[in-house]
Amino acid sequence: MAATEPELSVKLSLSSSTYCFSNPTPPVLSLTVESHADRPLTIFTWKTPFHPKSGMTQGCFKITDLESNELVPQGTIRLQRLPFSRVRGCSDEMYFLTLQPHTPTVVSTGFSQGGGNRPQPRAVVERGWVLDEQGNELKIRRGTQGCGIDGLEVGHRYKVGVTRGPLMGLWWRWGTKEEFQVEPGEPNWTLSAVTPEQVPLEVGPIDEVEFSITSEEQTG
Repeated sequence: MAATEPELSVKLSLSSSTYCFSNPTPPVLSLTVESHADRPLTIFTWKTPFHPKSGMTQGCFKITDLESNELVPQGTIRLQRLPFSRVRGCSDEMYFLTLQPHTPTVVSTGFSQGGGNRPQPRAVVERGWVLDEQGNELKIRRGTQGCGIDGLEVGHRYKVGVTRGPLMGLWWRWGTKEEFQVEPGEPNWTLSAVTPEQVPLEVGPIDEVEFSITSEEQTG
């Protein structure tokens, strides 16, 4: 494919197709991303599925309850922050994803609030509390909407998919992230000082993944 017509293929997966709330560790949600361009390109992944840990609370994923065929509301976090930095070694560096030609790259996170917090069942989440390691309810306030597997219902089957909206108008540039990063102390250090490519970065269809919430751990 010509470099002027970049396209990505993406595969969504879960490390397990079943989950029980007695397990303190959520399954891992992964996206395998492959560029079909003929040279490296870099994506800025803030508020996109390509940084799944933050994308979990930014509307980048959708969960459908297959029992009712209705979307499950997902908790979101509104963030106010300083301009994004392209300084080498800064905390924003994690949002720059460089893809080499025809080389699958995996990005992943725990499929729960915070990318790894212990998931809570729907009945607990709706009351706005959490459970301790022994399953006792703690009077610690939290949101009443879940995130990922957090807040789902035992005995139900679900499917998770990628929301297409955040994939529209992706910020991207040809080259590796190192090519447009700057050293600490250099001027024009913000991301806004760099002009993204004007050609849209196309993302192909992404299949949804089914999973179920069980009352007991599944083995074998």
